[in-house]
Amino acid sequence: MKFRLTPPELSERLPELRRGYFTGLDRTPEAVSLDLRPGLLVCHRDSPDSGRLHVPFPVQGFGMPFVSTATLGQRPTPYNLAVELARGKLNDIRGQAGDWRHLGLQLPEEVDQALAEARHAFSRAATSGDPERASESAQECLAASFRAGEGLTAAYTDQVIRKRLEHSSKLPTLLGCGLNADPAGAPWADSLAGAVNAARVRCSWAELAPTEGTFRWESLDAQIAWCQEHNLLPMAGPLLEFRPSALPDWLWLWSGDVEAIGSMALDLVRQAVSRYKGRLGNWHLVARPGTADVLGMNEEDQIRLAARCSQEAHRIDPVTPLIVDLDRPWAEWLGSSPYRIGPLHVADSLSRAEIGLAGVGLEVAPGYGPPGSHLRDLFEFSRLLDLFALLNQPLYVTISLPSASGEDPAAAPDGELDPRQWPGSPTEQMQLEMASRWISLAVAKPYVRAVIWSHASDAAPHLYAHAGLFRPDHSPKPLLPWLRKFRETYLV
Repeated sequence: MKFRLTPPELSERLPELRRGYFTGLDRTPEAVSLDLRPGLLVCHRDSPDSGRLHVPFPVQGFGMPFVSTATLGQRPTPYNLAVELARGKLNDIRGQAGDWRHLGLQLPEEVDQALAEARHAFSRAATSGDPERASESAQECLAASFRAGEGLTAAYTDQVIRKRLEHSSKLPTLLGCGLNADPAGAPWADSLAGAVNAARVRCSWAELAPTEGTFRWESLDAQIAWCQEHNLLPMAGPLLEFRPSALPDWLWLWSGDVEAIGSMALDLVRQAVSRYKGRLGNWHLVARPGTADVLGMNEEDQIRLAARCSQEAHRIDPVTPLIVDLDRPWAEWLGSSPYRIGPLHVADSLSRAEIGLAGVGLEVAPGYGPPGSHLRDLFEFSRLLDLFALLNQPLYVTISLPSASGEDPAAAPDGELDPRQWPGSPTEQMQLEMASRWISLAVAKPYVRAVIWSHASDAAPHLYAHAGLFRPDHSPKPLLPWLRKFRETYLV
């Protein structure tokens, strides 16, 4: 399948096009080889079936998010990439607008205007015989479609929250934050406690067992005690995280020995779950299974170990809900990975396995390099949540959004911001505006049980750069007072 690039030098200006992938009816990315030539993007697939191409593409005012074509069949002549991306985005938004309107959603006038502008621009793009004019009109269609999608999803959020509040004065959704530093005595602790109703306490294997055979519970005990003192529901985890820096150094001596690693992981689960039985709101037991080779374990090894750990934890404590967290839920990495299962199917397999799973966690970190996801807009975030809702499991959504660019000394090397994806250098005001929309949308979805901000302080070690609620000097960012007001207004 071939796509014409206009102007031809786009093949040099947009090397990100090589990150593209195809999806079929199940929306799971499939393996694809992408070849960039002057003026042409050539896609080689194993499947002859029709599908949708998803690529990073610049959209005025929205940076370089992933954009999708409509469903396309194979043909010998090239498609115009910009025109097909405009067609796909406009189709998605018009279809969603029709569905929501059928359910009673009132579309604001600015959404109707943006949709009309997008339709007219697409008509010009699809009927122009001049490739350059067609691409220009397609860019106009994309920009208008993204504005329409943003306004449509914002209207949905506002109207659904108001509708749900007609039946209850407050919503039961948990609003939490990850404690990446000891809150006891921290300058920001009291401010954080007033803005959330839950907290996720850290308890990685690396921290709990820095030496083999010895567990250290003091930090976890202190975090749980702090939560209880401030009437916050304590959520713990992840306990077993398939990320190198979250695993103890000594464990790497056993790399490749799947049985030995599994035995030690099960011992960790038994020790932790038995000790804190009845003291936690939920366990985020396992994170990131089946996305990368860790400890010489392939995707099936990791998924099998996640199931065994969950089953053992449920046997010891059948009351405390167990959550498995999945990173990069859009799964764009599957297009170039030897792994083939993907987060949606991992969650589906574990949900069907009768191992006591009580929810699925999604880590959403748009605009970051791996283990973050490529940038998407609010509309695509809504579609992602609706897709995972098909699992019929409560969702626990962890969100990370940056407030600055540049160096962040306390951030992990693998959590760097990708500045080319953003419409401009991220600021604290941008973090506030984007986070307020994304958090509100997640809370509006009745199947979302909890929304968790990734970490509290940028002063302490953390994964995603500049994504904390507090600056390195411990002063709060503008997002914090918004969280406090949102919680007081809408949440129990």
